[in-house]
Amino acid sequence: MLFQLLFALGAQGAAPQVASQEIRVALDPARHELRGATTVIFAGVAKQARLGLAPAARVESVQDAGGEKVPWRFDSGSLTLDLAGRAATVTVSWRASFHDEVSRNQTAEDPSYGVNASIGEEGTFLGGGALWYPVPEQVPQSRTVKVEAPAGIEAVTFGARLSRETSGGVTRSVWREARPVGILSLCAGPYLVEEREVAGIKLYSYLSRDNAALAPRYLDAVARYLPMYQELFGPYPFEKYAVVENFFPTGYGFPSFTLLGGSVIRLPFIADTSLPHEIAHSWWGNGVDVDASEGNWCEGLVTYLADYLLKERRSEAEGSDYRRQLLIDYASLVTPQNDFPLTSFASRSDPASRAIGYGKGAMVFHMIRRHIGDEAFFAGLRQVARERMYRDASWSDLLRAFSERSGADLSVFRTWLTRPGGPRLALADVTLRRDGKGWRVNGVVRQSAPFFAVDLPLRLESAGGATTEVVRVAAREETPFTLTSTTAPGRLLLDPAADLFRILAKDEIPATVNSVKGSTRLMGVVARDCRARPETFRAFLASLSQGTAPIVGEAALTPTEAARHDLVICGMPADRSLIPAGAELPGTAGEGDADSLLFQVLMRHVPETGAVALFLPGSERAALQYAPKVTHYGKYGSLYFAGGVNRRKGTAAAAGGGAVVRFQAK
Repeated sequence: MLFQLLFALGAQGAAPQVASQEIRVALDPARHELRGATTVIFAGVAKQARLGLAPAARVESVQDAGGEKVPWRFDSGSLTLDLAGRAATVTVSWRASFHDEVSRNQTAEDPSYGVNASIGEEGTFLGGGALWYPVPEQVPQSRTVKVEAPAGIEAVTFGARLSRETSGGVTRSVWREARPVGILSLCAGPYLVEEREVAGIKLYSYLSRDNAALAPRYLDAVARYLPMYQELFGPYPFEKYAVVENFFPTGYGFPSFTLLGGSVIRLPFIADTSLPHEIAHSWWGNGVDVDASEGNWCEGLVTYLADYLLKERRSEAEGSDYRRQLLIDYASLVTPQNDFPLTSFASRSDPASRAIGYGKGAMVFHMIRRHIGDEAFFAGLRQVARERMYRDASWSDLLRAFSERSGADLSVFRTWLTRPGGPRLALADVTLRRDGKGWRVNGVVRQSAPFFAVDLPLRLESAGGATTEVVRVAAREETPFTLTSTTAPGRLLLDPAADLFRILAKDEIPATVNSVKGSTRLMGVVARDCRARPETFRAFLASLSQGTAPIVGEAALTPTEAARHDLVICGMPADRSLIPAGAELPGTAGEGDADSLLFQVLMRHVPETGAVALFLPGSERAALQYAPKVTHYGKYGSLYFAGGVNRRKGTAAAAGGGAVVRFQAK
């Protein structure tokens, strides 16, 4: 958080402006070290300046342009320079060692894998938050980076690549930003480099020898998505776009490049899923930064403009399914205890925060788009990009632009930002009767507190087709409605396309991995034939964000405890009453094949409720290999792994509950 404090101080006018900064570093992967020198030219006279630098770094010298020593002190990551009566040009020389190890306990919600900065022969990652170079309080007006490394070790950072060459056993590159943003990150490794150009933008791939053959796939994808997003948002804000491989499985988007782990790059779907997400961040989050005073809006926006929008463009059904999954994830993972408003979202730290900041955020943007229309929505985004590029923006800036482009009053949408949760809606007291030659449906939309005012789509289906009407639901317990049809209705559906953010009822939520991850009352149960060691089962629960759940043997499990808890059972229980009545039991998969694992989530009904999941590894080795993968399949209720890969995944349909009324033929 130190670098955020530095820029906050600068924003208050306490820091001198920086005309330019040149950073020169030499990497020594064998020793996990770098040595560097940076020359900072301040734009005006100041008594002192502060630079952020890793607390463990060693400052070797500080000199002015004439080579004279500049007084300085270095404490707790803050380097203070005494500039009184001296020239405005200062050069700082330093050394630092970085060797964070990749966490073995990483979960799906820890995108850093515990690594802030590391220099090694496997690869180098220097994140901005590690303060690997002296960082001024104000972003420089221009910035250049010169990197040296052993021959064959290629470096990448922000900006345009001005030069790249190898001689005398050293590989060198020079990078310059025309419009610097934020704090620099730098990556390096034994890359093979490919390049091309599209619409005047330089494209690069920096991939390992093992993955170099994938370069055309990624460069082709960038060449597709960059023009698409330029059409939607306006000019691309940086000098290049590079796809860079990392030595641990990240998915980072930086100004002018994305950093993807080698194991991630090999996944066949990444070029059309994670990659466009990171490209969209070039505008939202990197080009236009987040004013955190009103919460982080960019993850919800990029989720909507990449992960969601690409599905919507393929088909309406895929778009509707994606929105419904966002609602399911929220209802499965978010509880009153871990909920918070979007204005409090900073970054994802667990499944619940992701469901709020990414999922609910995306749904709010969808509701705004439906309210004002496509033309005004994308015109509003282009307006924000023009007005706030290389600066930060807030939710207020976005709402203002959408309002100006549409002429609509969007103040009502602040409710969705400042209040946690959402409406809980159900159809009630629905009646059907003949009305002359047609049919009339009367009923109420019942809402439980806290109340929201919403525009709710209701769809009436009949043999003659389907009609959708939007009902203005008031912020009270009941809102009556009347619908008519010329032919006998068959079903009435509440929000059938999942266009509204709302809290799904339990009977609208299918049994999924996320049902386990979101449980607040989980218990692990070890059956007699469990084929995983206790510590492996415990690690599996931890990977599902349930590391503190109690674990008992089946013989010690009482009926009262079983009824009070959601259960994850390792092995097939001897007491079959633990399995929900009517559930289809898995076959012998995972019991006879040592190289397999089956994970199946089932939902109990009255009198007990909640989830029961069966964890069936065929062996300890299979549990170690496949169990960590389960958390990445949150929307599925049944998973089968064998032969090193997922062989089958699926989800049983939910009942529908108060969101569906079925009429009997008359």
